[in-house]
Amino acid sequence: MNTAERKTARTPMVHRFSHPVLLIVAAAAVCAAMLSLACRNDEETPAGTEGTSGPGPTVVRPEPTGEPRGMLLGFSSLPPERTNESYIQAFATAAQYADVVLVQRTPPWEDFMAGGQVSRQTADTTRLETSLLDQYGNLKLFYSIDPTDGVVQRSRTANLPPSIDPAAGFTDSRVRDAFIAYAAYVAKNYQPEYLALGVEVNMTFERAPEQFEAFVTLYAEAYEVVKGNSPKTKVFPTFQLEDLEGAFGIVHPPRWEIFDRFRGRMDVLAISTYPFLGEARSAADVRGDYYSQLKTHWDGEIIISETGYASAPVEGRVTVGTETDQQAYVERLLREANELGFAMVVWFAALDPAFASSGATVVFKDIGLRKSDGSNKLAWATWEEWSRRPLGD
Repeated sequence: MNTAERKTARTPMVHRFSHPVLLIVAAAAVCAAMLSLACRNDEETPAGTEGTSGPGPTVVRPEPTGEPRGMLLGFSSLPPERTNESYIQAFATAAQYADVVLVQRTPPWEDFMAGGQVSRQTADTTRLETSLLDQYGNLKLFYSIDPTDGVVQRSRTANLPPSIDPAAGFTDSRVRDAFIAYAAYVAKNYQPEYLALGVEVNMTFERAPEQFEAFVTLYAEAYEVVKGNSPKTKVFPTFQLEDLEGAFGIVHPPRWEIFDRFRGRMDVLAISTYPFLGEARSAADVRGDYYSQLKTHWDGEIIISETGYASAPVEGRVTVGTETDQQAYVERLLREANELGFAMVVWFAALDPAFASSGATVVFKDIGLRKSDGSNKLAWATWEEWSRRPLGD
């Protein structure tokens, strides 16, 4: 048992639920690693279509209709199946029914450590994803560098090579240098509109304070490097709302003051939120000020960096998920986010991840707005209606 494990073993914690979303993200990263190199084609596409040439299928966005909306809509690149075709189709779905695609992954640490080099896997994935973004020219990129392990509630750095002591994490100069180098790589090669440096960082604050303190200084260095390589990119960490409130994992008082640790180097307030993993037993249980309270703690741009709600019963939870309940949450979230002036809402999975059928990931098996076979759930009509609304100025 290493030092971190001994500390965890003797530290009493009150848990309401763990956060296994990184397992789903990891599955998406595995899928991306399997992708083969795609040819790049920069020909322009006719108005009204997206992707008449390139590695992805052609999509046609419906004609805009309805009241204008002020917020961007997004889906992650998480596919329903671990196949190349399914991963590419996730970009196509975002291009047709959203404005933003979220790519979230752990750094390939060894590629960016001293003496390392960009692996073929990393290079091929970059070529494919940038080709898809070129093909779907109206699709904005939200890239999320996710260095911590969600399986252990972000208390340690994820996927470190064997030569690195996991207990050292962000205090190890090799990890710090690799993180900064990877952030620079992403900024140079993707030029994303949005870039998260760290995911749900308040969970690390609660569970590994020394790691959090080391990350704060690392973040400041990486922020400056990203801005030097891609000045227009909006850079920020993300925070987990249910954990900020102390209703998720370790019970504690609200931690709104943690935002102050990043002020001056945080271009956006980005919040992940999964009410069905907190205290809400149904969409009706989500408090009236659940999202409006964010504006009392931040006066700049606010985004929902990832969210989801189960459409079927969740194993081990008192929540009884239904399609009707999911639809109620989607309707409330989009309406309220638009009224509050939020800049973006990202629904984590457009389609149910069929591979999330066992273990920790099972709680996310029904968060898609469509089933894994592509058939629509009740909430899909609501999302599609919002996606057709024209974007306001």
